[in-house]
Amino acid sequence: MKERGEKGRVIEVGCQCGQPLARYEKVGKGKLQKMYLDMILEDRTGIFIKEGEQSLSTGTEIYCSNCGKRVATVQMIHGRPAAKINHGVVKPVRT
Repeated sequence: MKERGEKGRVIEVGCQCGQPLARYEKVGKGKLQKMYLDMILEDRTGIFIKEGEQSLSTGTEIYCSNCGKRVATVQMIHGRPAAKINHGVVKPVRT
């Protein structure tokens, strides 16, 4: 398992409707299942990282700003806040 601080691959995350959501540093192989909030390089729509807030609280649902579909749910994974991806809405990303 790779640890925080190791360089990964920068991927573009987008909604099925075509709205770009974020640039994310993904470490490891396989499809995108979760996005650790501290690994998001650029939040294109402001849905993952809210201005003036520390972070989203656990259980918060994140919706696409364009089509309104649920993109992810915030959960604590391995002691870190992460967005658990809804695979039916986010464009498939595999590394």
